[in-house]
Amino acid sequence: MVNPEDSASIPADPLQLVRQAWQDVLGIDEAPLDTGFFEAGGNSMLLVMLSDELSDQTGRELEVAELFRHDTVRAQARLLDPSYEPEAPAPAAPAGRGRLLGSARRGRTDAAGATGPQQPEGSAAR
Repeated sequence: MVNPEDSASIPADPLQLVRQAWQDVLGIDEAPLDTGFFEAGGNSMLLVMLSDELSDQTGRELEVAELFRHDTVRAQARLLDPSYEPEAPAPAAPAGRGRLLGSARRGRTDAAGATGPQQPEGSAAR
């Protein structure tokens, strides 16, 4: 865990520092901001290397477990500087889809347009 007494070593731009460390460790041209380290091609050994790289860059000892729990570039930038507020990620799904799925789950309509919850086939209504 990052110690509060290490605040003197907070990088000027934690997002850029973490992004560059990912690019160096993973050997990629552009590190994604909101993709998990393992999804971006990392593995346990590379996470240890990332920990070493970030520790070297900041002068602070970063625990691998902390980087594992904070597994995106944005989250690791916030780990380095809790006051840092990077730009929020774009929403993952269109807003209307959740309402549509919610209606279907509540049994309001089915594909044929019938309303209400459906009885399982073969069960008698009481």
